[in-house]
Amino acid sequence: MKLVLRTIFFISLFGSGSCIAADEQQDVYFLRLPASEAKSLGQIDRLVVTVSCSWISGLRNVPELYNVNMGYDIPTENVFDAQPRLGAAAVELSRWSGVVGVHLPSDADSKSCFKVTVTAEGRSGVKREWSGLQLGLPK
Repeated sequence: MKLVLRTIFFISLFGSGSCIAADEQQDVYFLRLPASEAKSLGQIDRLVVTVSCSWISGLRNVPELYNVNMGYDIPTENVFDAQPRLGAAAVELSRWSGVVGVHLPSDADSKSCFKVTVTAEGRSGVKREWSGLQLGLPK
């Protein structure tokens, strides 16, 4: 009986469930924002991530006291928009690096129009925009 229970345990541990979870994680890429731009932007008053032909599939370590809105402007364009609730709560660009996870498309149609654009606006009104390889996305 112990042998049967151990066998079931190992099958469930190393079975298809863990493979599915690993495959799903490979399809998500958390965007990396250029650290070199942090000083020129200062505190971020607005961060907008636009994903075409895919979607935002995860968020982690979102800076506190930011209002976050997500939705679709058009059926193929997912938009994430974050603004601080209080001016003093705004954080530097480096705190947003690795926060937004994007689903990488696997089919040819979606890959052909897949695009990610990030626009950041600093407290002084300075705006910067990055896309694709600038965000560390794979080719």
